[in-house]
Amino acid sequence: MIYIVATGSFNSALSLPPLIALCAIAGRYPMRRAMVVTVSAAGSILAASFIWGDNWLPVERIAAVGWLLLGTCIGALGRARSGYVEAMEARAEAAESQREAEATQAVLAERMRVARDIHDAVAHHLTAINLQIGTAQRLVHTRPEVAEQMLAQMHDIAGAALSEVKATVGMLRRDSLTVPEPGAGMSSMPGMVEVYRNAGASIVVTVAGEQRSLPGDVDQVAYRVIQESLTNAVRHAPGMPVAVRCHYDDGAVAIVVENRVRSGERVIDDGAGADEQRLHGLGMIGMRERVVAVGGTLDVRWVDDLFVVDAVLPTGGESDDCELTARGDVDDHPDRAGRRPGAVPQHPAVTR
Repeated sequence: MIYIVATGSFNSALSLPPLIALCAIAGRYPMRRAMVVTVSAAGSILAASFIWGDNWLPVERIAAVGWLLLGTCIGALGRARSGYVEAMEARAEAAESQREAEATQAVLAERMRVARDIHDAVAHHLTAINLQIGTAQRLVHTRPEVAEQMLAQMHDIAGAALSEVKATVGMLRRDSLTVPEPGAGMSSMPGMVEVYRNAGASIVVTVAGEQRSLPGDVDQVAYRVIQESLTNAVRHAPGMPVAVRCHYDDGAVAIVVENRVRSGERVIDDGAGADEQRLHGLGMIGMRERVVAVGGTLDVRWVDDLFVVDAVLPTGGESDDCELTARGDVDDHPDRAGRRPGAVPQHPAVTR
């Protein structure tokens, strides 16, 4: 380009270096800087062509400027392509990272589900066996035939526990696309209650509204809420009465489980944010996770010496506010007014 400006004559062979230079500039630097260099070079050549006008043909002026523009365009296209490739690579890496994160989340969710299922199965059955053992020990000498029946029941309960654990663990060995088989639902609740009653627990069950089949997930969660509540009640407050209330309406089912504890055995957290696992144990945490997973709500609270588990599970359709109907006189208890909002009730287990 210096030769062209200095001599005032066009040489197509000497136009190649400026083309390469502008191509490199446009490919490496921002477009604004490349255009400044291109316009400056083109202006210099055009000025020289008019100063040395006798040596220049019009087509040579066009060719000289065209070479410069061609180099700039080639460099800009190369830069755009490189940017596109980088963007696609970044998008592919982001998609891969997202897939890995989703896979990790799915594994964690599956672990939590398996942990909940194993906990529910083992804790429930072991609690029932423990009750049966205590009763059988008291009756083994006075009523051996009853004690023998209870031993047979313990054998059945242990077998059921093993079956549930095997079924849960067995699902881990199947294809990940296999849909898990439905677990126990509300239709199994009478049998579960009867096991505890046979062991000496005092349980009263009340059902209000039109009892009907629930959606699969909701049905299992409702059963697990009652199962965990009864397990905690008979484990931490043995011999005390337990009440189970179920209220069905068009859009939800409300479940309330109440168990009275001996005076002085309850503790209320001061609301400072105590660890939920220490307060309620893994069973309560799993219960809350199950309820939230189906879009329901769970409220665990104290009313005097009454420990209350209150769950509302949506079933589809329009609800008639069955939560308030199910809670009934519990919410009207005078103790509700005296407890500071946000305080978390602690299960009697922590005092033992």
